[in-house]
Amino acid sequence: MLAALASAALAAPGFAGGHGSNLVMTGEVVVKATMSSVSPDGQDTTTVQDTSIGDVNAKLTSAVNDSASYAFEFLKDDEGAGKVSFEMTGTATSGDNSIKAFADLSDITGTTGYGDVYIQGSNKTMTVKVGKFGGSENYGGGLGYFRASDLGVGNIEHILVDSFEGVEIDINAGDIQLEVAVPWMSTSAGGYALMTDGADGIAGTADDAAVATNVTGIRPNIKAALGSANISATFYTLSFNAQDGGADTQDKSDTAFQLMGNVATGAATIGLGYTSKTTKDHKTELTPSTLNGFVTVALGGGQTVGASFDILGNGTEDDEATASRFSASYGMPFFVEAVTLKLGAGTSTVSSDDKSKAGSASVFGAEWNYGF
Repeated sequence: MLAALASAALAAPGFAGGHGSNLVMTGEVVVKATMSSVSPDGQDTTTVQDTSIGDVNAKLTSAVNDSASYAFEFLKDDEGAGKVSFEMTGTATSGDNSIKAFADLSDITGTTGYGDVYIQGSNKTMTVKVGKFGGSENYGGGLGYFRASDLGVGNIEHILVDSFEGVEIDINAGDIQLEVAVPWMSTSAGGYALMTDGADGIAGTADDAAVATNVTGIRPNIKAALGSANISATFYTLSFNAQDGGADTQDKSDTAFQLMGNVATGAATIGLGYTSKTTKDHKTELTPSTLNGFVTVALGGGQTVGASFDILGNGTEDDEATASRFSASYGMPFFVEAVTLKLGAGTSTVSSDDKSKAGSASVFGAEWNYGF
């Protein structure tokens, strides 16, 4: 498939007619070896040893001219299904103002769909983006190369609006950056669709039906650099409304908050964060949370060592489960600086009044990561 990808790129405009020098390739190859064990309370321990293929990605990019470029990208993550995508980017500038249009046609060898597609206008202090695109990810977990199983408790890392479509405004005020995203979406299936009680009038039964739903809300994020410290705060709240004004739908709400900070002192960086999310579907309310912290230390010569912890809560109203995890990591060049060898170990303990949710786990692993 990579050979076909390269042939298609080389045959495209920009590579023909002596312009092959425009071809730029970047990529990543990851291989992992791990040993993990899980010990649910009252049950036998399961131990798994495995050598696996992690991310295998390649991207061929061409600049057709100063204002247009395109790329073919092959993506295959953690032994999952791979896909080939086509990206195109157009830009225009006028003084301090600029425009960027980007479109990602995803999985062009399978069922072609859209990845990110947006138009963005910018000047020195403000950027306005409209379309379909992902939100900023602000979770900081340190190295944490290998973390033990949480036995299904769940870890909230990035608080994002799924399949975001709408408008985002970014303001750059030097040491302070503000981002405000407003989702403006429509859906009739999935987690954001409102549900009716169905013909029996009872919620939570098999004949509950999803209805066409308008989804909007707001997701502000503020980042501040205060000397050697960096702080990021993110919040979102979503509103759900049935497109049929006469539909009798079940209650639904979705809010989340995240505060992340780190401070550099010499060769060390220390970070702490807290994330909380609240969702309600009819009478079922979940409030999962994550408290996490880390320290990393640069040892010189490309070596880094770190430790991290996180305390996870699944947020159920009855018999809540809480996982406490600790991990230690070490990274170093593997023969050459382009390849990083990552070593790590982690443990976890899960407690709950419901003993079927409790237990412990551990992991040890090595990862070889080559980015080019």
